[in-house]
Amino acid sequence: MARPRRFGQEDGWGLGASLAVAFVLVAVILGAVVMIRASSKARVTERSMDLFEVEQLGRAFGDKVSLANSALLAGGRSLSQDTALPRQRFLDTAGRLRERLSDPEVQALVDEVWRAEQGHEAALHALRDTSTSPVLEKEAARERLARAHGRVREAQAQLEKRVQAGLRDDSQAAVVADRWELGLLLLVSVLGLGVAAALAWVLHRRLHPLKREAQASAHRFQALVEGVRDYALVLLDARGRVASWNPGAERMKGWSEAEILGRPASTFYTSEDAAAGQAERDLSRALKDGRLRSEGWRQRKDGSRFRAEVSITALRDEEGTPQGFAVVTRDITEQRRSERMQELLAEAGRVFHQSLDPDLTVAELARLLVPEVADGCILYLLTPAGELRPRAVTHVRPEREESLWEALRRFPPRAGMPPTIWSVMRTGRSRLDVDVGVDDLEDSSESPAHRVLIDRLGIGSSLAVPLRAGSRTLGVFVLMTARGHRRFTQADQVLVEELAGRAALALDNTRLLREAREAVDLISVTAHDLGNPLQALQLLLNKVQRAHANDDDDGVRKGLVAARGQAQRLGQLLHDLLDLSRLSSDKRLLDAAPMDLGELAREVVERFAETAAQAGSLLTLDVEEGQVGHWDRIRLDRVLTNLISNALKFGRGHPVRVRVAALDDAHVRLTVRDEGVGIAPEAQRRVFERFEREPSAKVELGYGLGLYIVRQLVEAHGGLIRLDSIPGQGSTFTVDLPRVPRFVEEPLAPEPDLLQ
Repeated sequence: MARPRRFGQEDGWGLGASLAVAFVLVAVILGAVVMIRASSKARVTERSMDLFEVEQLGRAFGDKVSLANSALLAGGRSLSQDTALPRQRFLDTAGRLRERLSDPEVQALVDEVWRAEQGHEAALHALRDTSTSPVLEKEAARERLARAHGRVREAQAQLEKRVQAGLRDDSQAAVVADRWELGLLLLVSVLGLGVAAALAWVLHRRLHPLKREAQASAHRFQALVEGVRDYALVLLDARGRVASWNPGAERMKGWSEAEILGRPASTFYTSEDAAAGQAERDLSRALKDGRLRSEGWRQRKDGSRFRAEVSITALRDEEGTPQGFAVVTRDITEQRRSERMQELLAEAGRVFHQSLDPDLTVAELARLLVPEVADGCILYLLTPAGELRPRAVTHVRPEREESLWEALRRFPPRAGMPPTIWSVMRTGRSRLDVDVGVDDLEDSSESPAHRVLIDRLGIGSSLAVPLRAGSRTLGVFVLMTARGHRRFTQADQVLVEELAGRAALALDNTRLLREAREAVDLISVTAHDLGNPLQALQLLLNKVQRAHANDDDDGVRKGLVAARGQAQRLGQLLHDLLDLSRLSSDKRLLDAAPMDLGELAREVVERFAETAAQAGSLLTLDVEEGQVGHWDRIRLDRVLTNLISNALKFGRGHPVRVRVAALDDAHVRLTVRDEGVGIAPEAQRRVFERFEREPSAKVELGYGLGLYIVRQLVEAHGGLIRLDSIPGQGSTFTVDLPRVPRFVEEPLAPEPDLLQ
């Protein structure tokens, strides 16, 4: 510390005086230089700004013309809306130019450009209004528009020429001033060398330790930044241009540091967002709020896109002046894709479980895939004739969807054309084409006209996935993305294969359900058609039995009794099949009307008197009078018939008792009790299920429909049925019916009585 103190004591005053003199001399010389250059440089700057504004005027007009052409190609309905922004920029720029330029002649040129643009705007709207006019009027409007366009360009060129001439004059004046400046600067440089030598010695001694510390800190920070490879760390200058680029950014986005330095932040945005000025808006928001967190699509060097989570932090100095931005980017494409995959699978499951219409199912699946996974989708289904037919076609762009339909109508897929679809159909394996090349399109087209239609689609990547249900291939999904957009990946293939598998299963289930309903309808029609001849057969057997009532031939009488019993059994089966078909097809079962349940019980018991005698069972009935309710007589007849028939079958040789009594003011109870073999406890829970049969008794088993139909008919009346049984002591079936059940509005057609 002794040497610095001696320096300050002995030489400090001399150095300070020398610096003061040098600074005064330099200030005087620089003041003179500034006064000489001020006027000329100011004029050059003003002329440069004038020229820049003129160029801005031309660019604004060019943007307007481009957008107007696009709007006219699309029909012209959005012409005013599409060209409003560039036209406003044009008018604002023209206004600023007129205020900036003081030369009346140049102002007149600006006015000429403005008037020419007004004529161009009028011609543009006139052309739009002739969209439905004859061809000659359209051509005349186009010629007027072309002349107006030429007048604008010509007036702008004259204005630009005049401004450039002024800039040249001012530049020459500035050159002369620069020569004087050079001489003065040489003098200042000589003086400055002495001052610089003294200051260099002082700064070296004083600042060298600080320099070493700063270098060490910079090396540590550089090592930290370069070590981060999962995040893109980018520093932007105050203008939003890349100033620093870490290896993580190079790995994620594809540009090397030498390629990207100095380029604007909009380079990383998609073309749509960049054109809309999204990058500038994000930087403005970060500058205003200090930090901005956002999520959106970003673009790599090769044109591919990825989902990014971005944090932009505004950097300021100690005084708060903006110095630039720190941008941290993380690739979350796979994370969001995984989340969206789960959402799509859940939504697809909901669609497939709720829809029983195959056309609706495939249309919904195509809607799910576009635009979430692909830009376009075609679903081919295999017809019974072995042909592939498109059942759903969709695209994010309506005009390309029309091109798809046109291509499919004019060139339907045939065996071998295009090869991708049929190879996927035959092998049952997916095919992924990450990049669709010219040769692939050539192979997929049948003719030059077909090739033109395919080219309109602009296919960049394609994916064909089979719809497989078990060992059967029901069709093929063909997905495509637009050229220059995202490419399909293995993750996309896995997702679409899962969705296709679920769709195929849903379609197959729909087919099976349709076939099951057709089978139920066939059973219903068949059972109904068999009713009439069976009823005629029963009447004939009754007639023959009465005719042979006094016949001495026991064989004939027994044969007639057996035949009549089998006819009744067949009639019961047909009734069960009719009820089963209605239950399976969700048809209404009840045709309710006021009736006496005790009276119905008497009729059924009388009908079974002969059957009970043949079974060796005493069939008795106990009825409380006045058990009237609002019920379906035919369906309760079926309930009593099934319960009594079941009791006589399993209680053969034992008494069977039927009782009808009031349970309370609102309910009636029906009880059928037998003292037969009973039902095992483990079987009691299943006897009311479809196709359940009880093999405990040595009797001829039925089809397991009787008690199932009884339960359904009782519950249709709003009632309850229960079973109490002890093996070896018999069974009791108890039915509780409300006197006024819920009415059924659709009456059923009367059925023939097949149990006579």
